[in-house]
Amino acid sequence: MDDVNVEAAKPSLRAFSGTRRWGATAAASIITTYALDFVATALGLLVAGSGLLAGIDYLTALALLLASYVAWGSGLWAVIKANWALLQRTGACTNLLAKAGHDLAVRLDWSLRWRKVAACVGNIVTELAKEAPYYIGAGGVALFSDSVDAIDAIIFLAGANTGAAIYGFALARGLGFFLARLAKRGVYASFDTEWEPGTYLKEYYSEIEPEERETIAFFVDAMKDADRTQPALVFGVGPTLHHVFLAAEKVSEIHLGEYLPANLHEIERWLGRDSEAHDWRRFVEYTLECEGLDRPAPEEITFREEMTRARITNLLRVDLRLENPLASESPRQYATVISAYCADSATGDKAEWATYMQRIAGLVRPGGMLLVAALRRSHGYVVDGKTFPSADVDETDLQAVLEPRFGRGNLAIQACKFNGAAAKGYSGVVLACACDRAERGIVAPRRAATPPLPALSWARAVRARAEAQT
Repeated sequence: MDDVNVEAAKPSLRAFSGTRRWGATAAASIITTYALDFVATALGLLVAGSGLLAGIDYLTALALLLASYVAWGSGLWAVIKANWALLQRTGACTNLLAKAGHDLAVRLDWSLRWRKVAACVGNIVTELAKEAPYYIGAGGVALFSDSVDAIDAIIFLAGANTGAAIYGFALARGLGFFLARLAKRGVYASFDTEWEPGTYLKEYYSEIEPEERETIAFFVDAMKDADRTQPALVFGVGPTLHHVFLAAEKVSEIHLGEYLPANLHEIERWLGRDSEAHDWRRFVEYTLECEGLDRPAPEEITFREEMTRARITNLLRVDLRLENPLASESPRQYATVISAYCADSATGDKAEWATYMQRIAGLVRPGGMLLVAALRRSHGYVVDGKTFPSADVDETDLQAVLEPRFGRGNLAIQACKFNGAAAKGYSGVVLACACDRAERGIVAPRRAATPPLPALSWARAVRARAEAQT
């Protein structure tokens, strides 16, 4: 999700105007409301009129009603999740209040989590409002008709709720199928015209998401074996630095490669200590924790930041479409190459992804190491409602493309699955550490550790004195 534009020529869902998205949402809201009413009313009348539940007592009827609400709630939750995914990827959904809540949250510059809450509230309020006519109708008939009693009314409501649940699951499944079809057709946003680094940083890096905790921990462990005497390349760094801090103490210098000038500009802002640059201190703290430092002190976090600034010596324009992806740079190889969410997020085509991965792997010198992270089984990831490409890869695909270059015995691959990320377009990641086949049979050759820099020792001494005084 951090690198190249090879999909700029493909159509974008966001090319539709705001008016068209609102129109589509209004039309979908009307259609789904009538469809829900038809299914729920039909099943309610069928259950009540069939006589299958005739003769049950009041408590049993209430138990059935309660069970039907559990089913209804499950179906509603499925619709809420599907609507959120649809809203994030297309800017439209099947609920007007959900879209209104989401768009208002966007205007108020709320975080992604609170936008989701706003959309969820809109969905729930709408569905609760749809329940009112059923209660009014069933209660009115039971009150003013001698042929329908309270138990009959409750049975009708239980049947209607069950029908609503069935409809909810069917609608959610249909929306999921629709989104999958869009992704397979390559309907993606353009990196060149629609990528906004600031929005991306705010949505994905305001806090450390579970996938990044796994990625950073995996990379920190692998970097114990980096060649400390040689430079490292972070390929497809995007506007981010969370995978750079972990390399600062392990290599002689760091080169950052990126395609988009806007992303490199974000890096330059942080290097220049711009007050408006993204704050990475929580990620630095977590990196230090993964390295074994318990409760890193502020000065230790600052020291790692300053060390990283000192180690970054080159910002490179790169392009995976070129045979030499280092673009204007002369062909070279590195002892350590880190590429996280790059090749898989540069294209929606798996064959193209394989070519890109081979080019990245080719940047590793004999005896060197490659660290890779990729979204698992994702057709596209969402940033501010825009869907950018992903190649739908998994651990088997990654092994197939890396094994010919590094050998099976030199690969360590880990798949991680997460709950709650599906609305962004993915639900897991794949992590890999590969060593050049020149060191076949040893995935992680240990190199002699260098002593800590004097400044780091000083920072820890400062911390020790501070703790002693408290």
